[in-house]
Amino acid sequence: MRKKLIKKQAKYESTNLGLNLLISRLQRKYSANQTPEELKNCLQEMKAFFEKYASIMEKDIEALKKL
Repeated sequence: MRKKLIKKQAKYESTNLGLNLLISRLQRKYSANQTPEELKNCLQEMKAFFEKYASIMEKDIEALKKL
């Protein structure tokens, strides 16, 4: 699910501005350097973001699982 989001194969719009900014930044970062290593870095960054803000991201996490 997160790989598709970073690769722009799926689209997600959150009510959380921070998450929207993170997604667009990671998409730009990956599109500039489309390597497995860069994808891994982007996924790790997104995972860390969700872990840090898990209490306020529950709805987004559930919605992203359905992508």
